[in-house]
Amino acid sequence: MPINIPNLDDRNYDQLYSEAMSVITRYYPDYAGIGPSDPAMALVELFCYYFDVTSYQINQITQQTLRNFAALMGVQGGNERPEELIRTALAEFSSVARAVTAADIETIVKREAEKAVRVGVFPGERVKVRVVTKNNAPISDADLRRIYSLLRGCSPLGTRFDVRNAPMYGFDIMAEIVKHRETTIKDSDLSGAVQKQLSDFFSPLKGGDGGGWEFGRAISRSEIFGLIEGVEGVDHAASLKIRRSSQAYAGDDELLLKQDELAELNQIEVTIL
Repeated sequence: MPINIPNLDDRNYDQLYSEAMSVITRYYPDYAGIGPSDPAMALVELFCYYFDVTSYQINQITQQTLRNFAALMGVQGGNERPEELIRTALAEFSSVARAVTAADIETIVKREAEKAVRVGVFPGERVKVRVVTKNNAPISDADLRRIYSLLRGCSPLGTRFDVRNAPMYGFDIMAEIVKHRETTIKDSDLSGAVQKQLSDFFSPLKGGDGGGWEFGRAISRSEIFGLIEGVEGVDHAASLKIRRSSQAYAGDDELLLKQDELAELNQIEVTIL
């Protein structure tokens, strides 16, 4: 929440003089008719003038003040302009140099690995760091080791990391779909629309609730039924099977993923009835 900076120069000379005179005449009625040539009035005018000038100066941020602000953040300057010192100080203040929180780790990994678009961080005896790239192209072992060394160097003493490419849980979908009787959509177009709907839903970058399929989120037949039957032209799904790509069995209602796994839809078989 930003701090509201008060305006210390909110009254001018005329306002100060009027306020001073109202106080004087309230407590000393005899001064009500005294003219501006009276020495007491000269002192009132002098005090109002100095208060006006002082409040203006206090309300300003001077060049030296900017230098002092930068120095408080550890940035000392020589001939640099105070504004440049402040920019440098803010840049250093905003940069993440310590891997303490999950957000810190994610920021550091994305900064060091250009291909990384998502980072999963899972606390434990070893902090699991799982990296997702745009095209799901794995990051090289050399880059993973470099990220590991960097995290070790800027994390609290004793923290251990396990840095890897995000493991994928490959699975297949086989569905038989009944079209609406009144639809004019071709079978091939309907099949393509269903496949796109499913592929987008299980995408590691834009799937799930829109931010990418969540790490460890289970794959449910009930969700897939809803997706298929929500496609224009589909009346209902007559049958639906899901299975892990490496297995032949296809009678599960739910496929359970490990904490650090992402779903990867390898094959979709859509039959239009």
